[in-house]
Amino acid sequence: MEKRLFAAIDVGTTTVAVSIINEDNIVIAKDGFLNPEKIFGSDVISRITNSKKADNLIRMKKMMEEAILDSYNKMLFSIAKNKDPDIKPVIKRAVISANTTMASIILGKNIESLGVSPFKMPFTSDEEITFAGVKTRVIAGASAFIGGDILSGLIYLSLKENDILMDLGTNGEIVVRKNDKYYATSAACGPAFENCTRAKGIYGSTTLSAISLLLKKKIISPDIILNEDMVKNGIDLISNGTKINISAEILRDVQLAVSAIYSSLYLLIKKAGLNINDINDINNLYISGGFGFNMSLSDSAFLGIIPESLVSKAKIAGNTSLLGAEILVFDPDKISLLKDMRENFSIINFGGNAQYQSIFEQNLILKRR
Repeated sequence: MEKRLFAAIDVGTTTVAVSIINEDNIVIAKDGFLNPEKIFGSDVISRITNSKKADNLIRMKKMMEEAILDSYNKMLFSIAKNKDPDIKPVIKRAVISANTTMASIILGKNIESLGVSPFKMPFTSDEEITFAGVKTRVIAGASAFIGGDILSGLIYLSLKENDILMDLGTNGEIVVRKNDKYYATSAACGPAFENCTRAKGIYGSTTLSAISLLLKKKIISPDIILNEDMVKNGIDLISNGTKINISAEILRDVQLAVSAIYSSLYLLIKKAGLNINDINDINNLYISGGFGFNMSLSDSAFLGIIPESLVSKAKIAGNTSLLGAEILVFDPDKISLLKDMRENFSIINFGGNAQYQSIFEQNLILKRR
């Protein structure tokens, strides 16, 4: 006898997360692994560039399909081993939630348009394919940089009036809901949070805690003006029990990313007709993403990623992309909400905006705001 199961998958640039859900809507198995496409580059731009060469796009899709199939098999074997041997667990339906680039690769779409302005989306509505042997729906995003992972997160959170979602990873996507409209932008975080120290096995939250400690001890200044020895050798310290070297490059990456996030958040809130400094204007600030759900709110406020006025409104929301996919795969009726949601998005691009540039320069100092 077959046991019907469902799979929810979050495909990030760096990592992939998979959940298996039973007919009672209970998650019965989880798996996670590094995105195998990392050999084509650690970030989206590298993968877009490398996708143009030879059969790399085909190889990327195949690698992801094989990795997800391996994940399925591993979890199904574990489920079968712990159940009645006469019951055969079978995945009947899957949903993939991913940023626009990762989702397009899975669909085998040409992704060159995502690497050059005006950054056109390779697909604009959900598509169904057979992937890793399972009928799979790939969620479409609202723009080149506001992907299906963000929309899935909004489904999970049921974002209400005057709520904000801030998804932090290799990029920082921010969504503000106001008057049933979604104001959204993407802030380029570069390698600051996901990759700047990952090669040494150290992650963004530890890096931020280390930099906070250096500032509190006055070893570095808020404007990140470094002496010659710091530029050459960096600074060794122990943060949260982890030995870490903070190089001048890491400091600069974090400085730029902090300003990019805060400046984008500030202007987006203003664009929505709200005031970032009025504690009564914002109801909830949900923080998610590969970096976001490990982030220390106190460190983030101390460095100026989020303003002091929003700390009491901030909530670490977990992997909202995966959690949204779990809802969508089990309840296909929720899929209809995605189309309406996309039609109510206002995508704001602050690149080249003189006001953004001025605010960005003002907020390069790491301090409470």
